[in-house]
Amino acid sequence: MPVLQKLKGIKKGEVVESEESRGDYLLLIREILKHVVKHPDAKDTADGIHKFWLSSRTVHQSSDKVREVLEYLVEKKGWLTKKVSGALVTLYGLNKDRVHEVESFLQQAGNE
Repeated sequence: MPVLQKLKGIKKGEVVESEESRGDYLLLIREILKHVVKHPDAKDTADGIHKFWLSSRTVHQSSDKVREVLEYLVEKKGWLTKKVSGALVTLYGLNKDRVHEVESFLQQAGNE
C-alpha cells in the first residue's frame, strides 16, 4: 500500500494497516525532515539516509520503507528534491522553496 494511503486514510476494500505501521511511517518522515531542516544542504542516497540520517529509533526500518517515504516526500509533498546522477545514483535533499511548509509540519507533528 502506498505511503499516502497509509497516512491519509483507507479506501473502501483496502486492508487496514496497524496504527504501529502508520506510526513507523510518520516517525521516518519526521526524522528525515528534521535532518534536512537542520542540515539544509545535506544530500544523500536512500541507503545513505537509512544508515546516517536515522536515529536508533528508526534505523531498524527496512530500506524499502525508507525509499517509499522518500518518494512520498518528493512526489506527493514536494518537500524533498530528487536528483538522478548517472545510472545508479539518486540523491535526495531539501526542497528549499518549501522549507517553511516542512517546518510548519514538524511543529504540528511535534504537538501531536
